[in-house]
Amino acid sequence: MTVEYWNVIFSAATFAVIAVTAVAATVQLRHLRASNQLTALVTLLEDWQKPEMQAWVRFVRGGELAKKLEDPNYLRDLSETRGDRDLHPWLHICDYYEQLGSYVKYGLVDKLSFFDVSCATVNALYAALRPCIERMREVANNRTIFENFEYLAVQALLWIRAHPNGAYPTGVPRYDDIRE
Repeated sequence: MTVEYWNVIFSAATFAVIAVTAVAATVQLRHLRASNQLTALVTLLEDWQKPEMQAWVRFVRGGELAKKLEDPNYLRDLSETRGDRDLHPWLHICDYYEQLGSYVKYGLVDKLSFFDVSCATVNALYAALRPCIERMREVANNRTIFENFEYLAVQALLWIRAHPNGAYPTGVPRYDDIRE
C-alpha cells in the first residue's frame, strides 16, 4: 500500500471522528440547554411561591391596589417618591416580570413552557397594573419603562388567543375519555 492510500484512510478516519464528535457535542448542547431552561423555569416557579411575592400579588389582585387607585393622589406620588416600593408594592411585580420578560425575549427561558404555565397570570397582572405603568411612563416621559413586562403580556395574550382551549396535546385522550 502506498503512502497516499494510508493518507486517505487516516484523513477519512479523522473526518469520521470529527463528525461523530460534532454530533455528540450538538446532542450535549441540546441537553444542557434543556437542563438550563428547566432550572430557570423551576426557579421562577419557586420565586412565585415566596411569601413576599404572594403578598404583592394579593395587593394587586385582592383589591387593595384598586382602592388605592381611587385616590387621585396615589399615582401622582410616583413623581415625588420615585417609585418607592413601600408605598407602591406593585412595583415589585413589575420588576419581577420586567426581568422575566427580558429572559423570555432573549430565549433564556423557554417561551412555550413558560406560557403554558403562566400566560393567564401574566395577562391578568399586566391588565391590573397597566394604569400604574402608563402613569409612570407619563410622569417620566419614557415609553420604555417596564417594556419587557409589556412584551411578556403581549406574548401571553397571543398565546391565549392561539390556544383558546388550552395546550393539551392533540391526539392524547382526556382522562374522562379513558376512565372506566
